[in-house]
Amino acid sequence: MDLDKKLSRLTSAGPGGTSFLPPDDAAQARRARIERLRSTLVALGTRPDATPRRRSPGTGPDDHLPGEVRETEHGPVHVVDRWLEPHHCHGRVAVRSALGVSAEVVARLALDPALEGFDARRMVLLDTETTGLATGAGTIPFLVGMAWFEDESLRVQQLFLRRPGEEGPMLRVLADRLRWADCIVTYNGKAFDWPLLRTRFVMNRVPLPDAPPHLDLLSCARRVLKPRLEGLRLVRVESEVLGMVREGDVDGSLIPSLYFGYLHGEGSAALIPVIEHNANDLIALAAVLARLSAHFETLRPEDDPRDHLAYARLAVRCGDEPRAARFAEAAARGGGDPDVTVDGWLLCAWLARRRRDQPAERDALEAALREALAVAPDRAPEVHLALAKLCEHRLRRFADALHHAEHARAAEEADGHERRLARLRRRLARAAGA
Repeated sequence: MDLDKKLSRLTSAGPGGTSFLPPDDAAQARRARIERLRSTLVALGTRPDATPRRRSPGTGPDDHLPGEVRETEHGPVHVVDRWLEPHHCHGRVAVRSALGVSAEVVARLALDPALEGFDARRMVLLDTETTGLATGAGTIPFLVGMAWFEDESLRVQQLFLRRPGEEGPMLRVLADRLRWADCIVTYNGKAFDWPLLRTRFVMNRVPLPDAPPHLDLLSCARRVLKPRLEGLRLVRVESEVLGMVREGDVDGSLIPSLYFGYLHGEGSAALIPVIEHNANDLIALAAVLARLSAHFETLRPEDDPRDHLAYARLAVRCGDEPRAARFAEAAARGGGDPDVTVDGWLLCAWLARRRRDQPAERDALEAALREALAVAPDRAPEVHLALAKLCEHRLRRFADALHHAEHARAAEEADGHERRLARLRRRLARAAGA
């Protein structure tokens, strides 16, 4: 059945139905609806007749798009290719420094042992621009950005979907790159980009490649930057961590409407900022990875004490207690917010207790108490409680334990507090009787 007959069937009253218009008016209305459906198909890139027409270079709605259309064995793909020289910096960070990241450090930063053996020269930075924020069947990634290193230059390659019918070839190009990769690096990609792409592979009947280990830098940023940043959008992290402020960046909420406008024949000029936005996201991934890894690998005293404390807690989670101790002490001595200083000393004390270093534990707790009494009195009871436990159970100094316990009332439940005081008084009485 040809397209006109199909469209006529779609616009008919249906089996057994009756039109409420006179025959001539009904025929005219049906022709009008057919033309509207035909126009919609053309706007979506599907012609109702034979083979799609190719636009002449430099004319039509693609005349402003950078890049070129490349023929693949599965169909045409619009590709935008660019290289960044080795000396290129994104804010204060040289992009090529991402090549020097330690796989071991990255695995600990991500709390993912699967990343311990990856080669930075075979990582693929990945970011998509889509027609919506859901990951269901109705959302299409119309721009898939990839970046990887060739020698010391970063190659940024973007696959643009000129029309929905070209999604299959685009996904096959992506699949080839993923098969080459040792690691995928994204920002919120585990929750959004990869589930969406996986859905599109299935819907287009393109074989889904085995995904290499996935490093989601948003998770890393949450662990180490959330204490001092109000928001963790990539542009915010760029500004605060890399010193990079984008000028004229497109608002992400406008991107889907800009693409729909392109599909409806409004031209491609409005998509140039979208392509630049995507390229900047990819470059930022390399710079953020380099900066977070470098700051976790090597302690820098001039860094923010809140970062030091966050890195210390991360090191505890990945079982690297010597690194945690160095960062915790840096947080405690960094002269930052009183709560950060107290927390830094408390973590130093906890780590000292883990290695059975009682003098170091006591020194850290006493430093925490001095800070709390001076500028954070609401934190003093919990420090007194920690000292009471140390003096009673490990140092066996019951008089000191009782002194600290008497000031720790606000840090524990009333019943437990009274039992602690009674126990210490009995111990002191027995020690005096002996």
